Amino acid sequence: MPKVSVLMPVYNAGKYLSRAIDSIIHQTFKDWELILINDGSTDDSEEIITRYEEARIYYVKNETNLGLIKTLNKGIALCGGEYIARMDADDISHPERLKKQVDFLDKHPDYLMCGTNAAVIDNSGKKTGRIRNLTKNDFLQICLLFTPSFVHPSMMIRADVLRQNPYEVAYKHVEDYELWCRIAKQGKIANLKDELLEYRWHDTNVSVLNNEVQDKLKDKIISDELRHLDIIPTEDELYCHKITFQLYSLGNKQAINIERFDDILAWFTKLIRQNEMKDIYEQESFIAFLWSRWIVLCLSQKRYSKVIPSFASFSPSVIGKLLKLILFLKDK
Repeated sequence: MPKVSVLMPVYNAGKYLSRAIDSIIHQTFKDWELILINDGSTDDSEEIITRYEEARIYYVKNETNLGLIKTLNKGIALCGGEYIARMDADDISHPERLKKQVDFLDKHPDYLMCGTNAAVIDNSGKKTGRIRNLTKNDFLQICLLFTPSFVHPSMMIRADVLRQNPYEVAYKHVEDYELWCRIAKQGKIANLKDELLEYRWHDTNVSVLNNEVQDKLKDKIISDELRHLDIIPTEDELYCHKITFQLYSLGNKQAINIERFDDILAWFTKLIRQNEMKDIYEQESFIAFLWSRWIVLCLSQKRYSKVIPSFASFSPSVIGKLLKLILFLKDK
């Protein structure tokens, strides 16, 4: 059996499909299989796939369109590798991607999954940006309380973990976020700092087409995560929870009035107090994380005198973690 199964759903991806497949074939790591599942494409995707005479490629065709989640779960059952790597049919993997992720998971048996950073490319393949995520387990666990912390098609997950934790149909369009939260409760998680995926962003991306549905389901996931801290957030508290990740909309900065500053401060203080009691997240990392988000808020609103909140801790550990987070945010 191969070490890695690369799972790639395909739906009307003919324009980009060859580049995606070629990027797996040209990996420096060779012990892989590529599971291609054509989910009822009506373009030339099947013709492109069948041109390949590569023994490590396995082609499966859905007779009807099942949708992404059911197709992924079908694919998981077909994967024979120790690790399952996700890949989308319009993205491109760096030649070293599989090798670096396998090396990490082999060396860290207590980690259940790892993603990578990514370059953002447009329809023509031109680089238009980049995605930088946190890398360390402590910070990633906390970040999931607020927002997804991984690039879905960059993920590599232990196959036994993924088989026991299939994607949930009820979370269509945010199925990855729900899955990361579920897996994170079972063990350690990581991102590699290397930019090992070219992530294609275009006007047919799920995030573009289903923004409203995504937001509602993300709110549900966040609310479910907060219940582990014995908190059921009000609508105002949920606003305070999310705002430091939503300070800019289409490049325009939101204006936050001073009363909202007080509300956000009270909310962060409540989170810290509840975590101290429940011991869900490492407390010093939690304080540093919330402090870094508070600084983002203050800087965006030019409230420079407020950057030291009442919940601040000046222990060397907290300050050290805060500086690391600030350096990350500056690079991001």
